[in-house]
Amino acid sequence: MKKLYFLILLALGLPAVSQTPFRSIMQEQSEFYKQYKLTNDRSWDSLNNIVSSQNSSSKNSLACSLKKKVYGWHPYWSGTVYTSYDWTMLSDFSYFDYAVSPTTGQNTNSSFAWSTSAAVTAAKANGAKIHICATLFSSHSTFWATPSAQTAFINNMVSLLNSRGGNGVNIDFEGMGSADKTPFKNFMVNLKAALVAANPNYELSMALYAVDWSGTFDIPGLNPVVDDFIIMGYDYYYSGSTTAGPESPLYNFQTTYNYTLAKSITYYLNLGVTPSKLLLGLPYYGREWSTAGPNAPSATTGAFTSSRTYAYVKNTPATYSAANKKWEMTCFSPYYSFSVSGQQRQCWIDDVYSMGRRFDLVKQRGIGGIGIWALGYDNGYNDFWQLIKDKFSDCEVVPCTDSLFDMGGPLRNYYDNEKYTYSISPNGIDKVQLQFKSFTTESGYDSLYVYNGPTTASPLLGAYSGSTTPANVTSTGTVITLRFKSDVGIVGSGFKIIYNCVSATGIHEIWNDDLLSIFPNPSNGSFEIRTSNDISTIQIFNSIGELVYQGREKTIDLTNLNLNSGVYFIEINSEGQKVVNKLVYSK
Repeated sequence: MKKLYFLILLALGLPAVSQTPFRSIMQEQSEFYKQYKLTNDRSWDSLNNIVSSQNSSSKNSLACSLKKKVYGWHPYWSGTVYTSYDWTMLSDFSYFDYAVSPTTGQNTNSSFAWSTSAAVTAAKANGAKIHICATLFSSHSTFWATPSAQTAFINNMVSLLNSRGGNGVNIDFEGMGSADKTPFKNFMVNLKAALVAANPNYELSMALYAVDWSGTFDIPGLNPVVDDFIIMGYDYYYSGSTTAGPESPLYNFQTTYNYTLAKSITYYLNLGVTPSKLLLGLPYYGREWSTAGPNAPSATTGAFTSSRTYAYVKNTPATYSAANKKWEMTCFSPYYSFSVSGQQRQCWIDDVYSMGRRFDLVKQRGIGGIGIWALGYDNGYNDFWQLIKDKFSDCEVVPCTDSLFDMGGPLRNYYDNEKYTYSISPNGIDKVQLQFKSFTTESGYDSLYVYNGPTTASPLLGAYSGSTTPANVTSTGTVITLRFKSDVGIVGSGFKIIYNCVSATGIHEIWNDDLLSIFPNPSNGSFEIRTSNDISTIQIFNSIGELVYQGREKTIDLTNLNLNSGVYFIEINSEGQKVVNKLVYSK
């Protein structure tokens, strides 16, 4: 167990709130920490009881290069936790936050220490692009009506970037509505022009609302001047929510409120954001509420709510234990259910598996990458850095067996007006097989196409529409490609597919996710077989079919066997049924 802290005040507990007007997590935390007026990293460490990690395990042993953009916000109150960042897996570092005065354009946050921050120095030294994040949470009309304030702000941004050899400005203006649409677009056009005049390489990025209730953004006007649009893919359920639920639902949790990460991506792509410019911001924190009951969905009571960082949850195993952990299938989100002094609580926070599925969504939709709120909230834990490496780098590990769903997930309908294409090419295989478990789309209008190769120019294996579940489909090579489209109108339950690998070793996978699963997979050698059934034998073979392990215990540790990293086959006999899975082992 890593002997690391993580204790940021807001992450542990602000005064309890309930049914409050919406404020994003970024606004909540910005407004809370401004009151301390500290500028030194060590001062923040002292205030928050931070023990920064310099654990080398957070650094990847292999030289891997990112294939997607990984954009992280670094809040100034995180102190020295930047020493634990895996800089090789971080493309962009955004220092949070320059608080904009709507009347003068000057910074009102005395803790904003861009000019002296050691974190900024470290980011630049380690090759990450460095950005300034500027925030404005209210009084937007005043800012639009004060040209001198806009000019002062723009001049300050140029000066600050010049002073440290920066790379760009990130605009996080929250709480705007339809009346702000045109003035915001004009401001961004002017800001971009000034940045380019100062340095043609200076970049402009902006935060997008998870749900744009008021049609705030003129995407056709913004797309030519904005380099990156980052969806704030969290706060779907927030401090004032009347129901406890996931911060970042992959799929639809409640039928009466069907906003999800998948729907947010579709919305902004359909407005015209260039896919490579669109990033999905994801939370390295969760939300805890007092609730009326232990099971989901449950109403919140208003007695308590707080954000919880990933590190805090990992460092508090007595409360956030395996016994208290539950899985909500409809939205693909874990949550903890427990009691504190007789008060029922639920804490919804992503783990490695659920975060990995959200990373998969980014690849499936073909967008530019991810954003992280916030860097350091996983202090001392390598889990998410390793996940970035496995999903978004040229050291990518593609599981040999997994489930595939439409954008509604296993239990909800897909959405209108969706169009996406993605390929499946697992490591170390000969062919890919699709096993259709269910299939329902609007016949003749919403369709799934399967191609025998890496693109839609590859030979077509099948085109499917309607309510007939297709037969298994197998590629002739190592890649299979899926394309889905839906029109505006009737939707259906979509598809559930299991993909398996056919290997040149002659060992054929027989996968049954309803019977058992292997976690984690990929693995560093320690993993468990998850099943409620009795296991009679477990055999593990290497890539040439040699037996390297035999036993029957559900918890397995291969680290002492001196095995090479690579692909292994696990054959499990359980109550008369045989299951063969691939395990990707990485030391």
